[in-house]
Amino acid sequence: MASTSHKFVSKVSSAARAVGSALDSLGTSLEVTRYTEKLVPSTRFVTFNNSTPSAELTFVSPASSLIGDVKVGEGSSVWYGAVVRGDVNSVTIGQNTHLLSNSVVHVAKIQGDFSTSIGSSTIIGPGSLVHAAEVGSNVMVGSKCQILDGAKVEDNVVLLDGTIASPGSVLKSGKVYAGVPAKEVRSVSDEEKAKLLVRCEELNALAGIHAEECGKSHADVMRDSAIREDKRTRDPEYFQPDYSGDMMKEDDDVLGGGTPGRIFDNELRHPENFSDETGWEGNKRVGGGGE
Repeated sequence: MASTSHKFVSKVSSAARAVGSALDSLGTSLEVTRYTEKLVPSTRFVTFNNSTPSAELTFVSPASSLIGDVKVGEGSSVWYGAVVRGDVNSVTIGQNTHLLSNSVVHVAKIQGDFSTSIGSSTIIGPGSLVHAAEVGSNVMVGSKCQILDGAKVEDNVVLLDGTIASPGSVLKSGKVYAGVPAKEVRSVSDEEKAKLLVRCEELNALAGIHAEECGKSHADVMRDSAIREDKRTRDPEYFQPDYSGDMMKEDDDVLGGGTPGRIFDNELRHPENFSDETGWEGNKRVGGGGE
């Protein structure tokens, strides 16, 4: 009977595979444009025209790109979706400067020979564009701003959201600018200067956390997921493991479940841990006394 069932299952499986193969061939023949699956390489650091980006001790997110002749200073960060493209000219970025999500930094060569430089302790807001321009240190560029070809933003300047610095313009040190094109609004306050420096330090610390998370292996991610699920479902009155240790990688671990018998560590399982003395310390009895 068992032999007959095995033969039946084997024949059905072979038939199913044949039908699946035939359907796959039919689908391929009906394709107008043949699809070929390709492995897309990482574009975080892209060499262009023999120039390779340099960004030591810098957080560059997996979803951002440094291309060509780009140099980024220590403690800076390039956040998700940001692109720094030094293909036809060079880009230099100072220390503790932060390019927030979806910002773009580019250069020019055809219509004017302009490299791009950004100083230290500067923030380029989300969605902003710095194109073939010079931005000083301690500058706060709001979201969706544009600093265009040949423009110069001096030190200690604030650009409010949506401001556009037109080509060749100069934004004077210590001033706040707004509008299209950028117009001086007022002077930068001491409080704004202090907040910028604090914000740069906060972004530096946050970048460190993101760098650690993005650098985790698949095994690390799965371990974190297992720990979160364990914390969510474990009764607080039940045995509590030490999550800070290497609990998932013990020498006598079984399928990631920990050491067998660890929870029920009693005299029946581990009599060598116990004596005839009375009193308890952890899972062992201590102290003097007899029957």
